[in-house]
Amino acid sequence: MALRLDGRPVGDVMVVQCIGRIVAGADVHSLQFLIEKVLPRHHEIVLQLERIEFIDSSGLGALVRLSSTARASGGDLKLCALPKPVRKTLEMTNLITLFEVYDSEAEAIVAAYLGPRFAKDKDGEKQLRILCVYDSADVRALLGEVLCRAGYRAVTTGNVHDAGILLKATKAKLVVLGANMQSVHGASTKKAMEEIDPAVSLVVLDEAFGAQEPGEAATKLLETIRSKTAGTAA
Repeated sequence: MALRLDGRPVGDVMVVQCIGRIVAGADVHSLQFLIEKVLPRHHEIVLQLERIEFIDSSGLGALVRLSSTARASGGDLKLCALPKPVRKTLEMTNLITLFEVYDSEAEAIVAAYLGPRFAKDKDGEKQLRILCVYDSADVRALLGEVLCRAGYRAVTTGNVHDAGILLKATKAKLVVLGANMQSVHGASTKKAMEEIDPAVSLVVLDEAFGAQEPGEAATKLLETIRSKTAGTAA
């Protein structure tokens, strides 16, 4: 089975689900190409290996090289959900300690945010952290940029599950939520966020936010955020 790679950004962390085999040839090249492509923007990468059937020497060597490349850029390549054969291979080669290995994707993402790269972000520590949850990648990009330029530390995601992980990891003080994401499978998103952090504030965007005039929409959002967070520490 040819290697399939599904990447999704979870805030500043890129999660890559790997399905199939990581072996010499096209599979190794496709993994290298993807990681090297996303590294300039996402220095922290999590490889989800739960559905990897086999990894050969070239594949393992590629992981070693990509880990070194990520660390040289100030980030890291973390592994999670290792199948028993892959874990056994890492243990037999004594490479298990070369990587940060986690049982679950969520643990790896949280570890990335608790790591030295984010801990050293002193400016980020002074800024109010805001989590944006919106299904449109274009609107997420706009929200992130507008909030950063307004002096906030913004992280974005396109689904509520990842939002829960990011809320735990970043300890954001406010969540900006798309109107169509107020519930998932009948469960209240507001309730889910408050179960993680009872003190978190929530701002729900208008249903037509994505089609509104950007300047007016951004101004209204920033005014709402300022009123919600007045006196709130980062």
